[in-house]
Amino acid sequence: MTDENGSGAPTVRLRKSTRPLARASLSALAGLLILVAAGCGSGSTLPPGLIISGPGLQSGQPPWSPEYGHLAERLRLLGLPTGGKETFHIHALLHIYVEGLLVPIAGNVGVDSSKNLESSLHTHDRTGIIHMEASHPYAFTLGDFFSVWGVKFGPAQLGGLSGYGGDHLHFYVNGKPLTNPAAHVLHNNDSIVIGYGADSSFPHAPSTFLLTEVEGKGGTALSCSSAPAGSKARACLAPEAKGTRHRGSTSRRAAGRRPPRHTGSL
Repeated sequence: MTDENGSGAPTVRLRKSTRPLARASLSALAGLLILVAAGCGSGSTLPPGLIISGPGLQSGQPPWSPEYGHLAERLRLLGLPTGGKETFHIHALLHIYVEGLLVPIAGNVGVDSSKNLESSLHTHDRTGIIHMEASHPYAFTLGDFFSVWGVKFGPAQLGGLSGYGGDHLHFYVNGKPLTNPAAHVLHNNDSIVIGYGADSSFPHAPSTFLLTEVEGKGGTALSCSSAPAGSKARACLAPEAKGTRHRGSTSRRAAGRRPPRHTGSL
């Protein structure tokens, strides 16, 4: 072939110059696909699910203390039922692991005795036992608990821990994978496990002995229980006897006086 000027110069040069460009484009595309695939395996993919919101939520690294500064406001937003006349009283157990190490669950989550503020969803100690009590059955969720605690929580975030899958966050309930963890309704004797790190670095179904203890089948350290059919539950926040103060109860309850009403706080 000759050019338009009839010089006889071949036009092959144009064809040769496009081949390196095509190769570069294919190489760049292949590299992009590799990066996308690597990203999916490293926890960068954000799964769908509920992300809790509210004032005072902590986004730092564990362990986390109970956040009391904005507790009353968060409880108003949650609209949890009040305690005091419990006919519904259940427990769940929470374990959190970071790189294989157990993170302590804060005690007195939802119980700010300095302000006579008590949530019907709470803890008493650092065992991981979550107490739920109300005058009627209520669907407390795992997201409710972290909101009461004051820790950011969603399908790919726990405080300052972020990412999902791979060497990031994993969620289990009773030994089975849990999706959309913040929306999970807590049932009596649920065993919740949250792990950050390799999926093999933490147990998916740790011992639930403490749930047996809190249900009154051994020991008295955790002296409250869920209600048998047709009977009233023993409140974890109420004293066992007049003049005896149970851990997490307020001074007004310990003295046998009627606790103050927290209008709109629960």
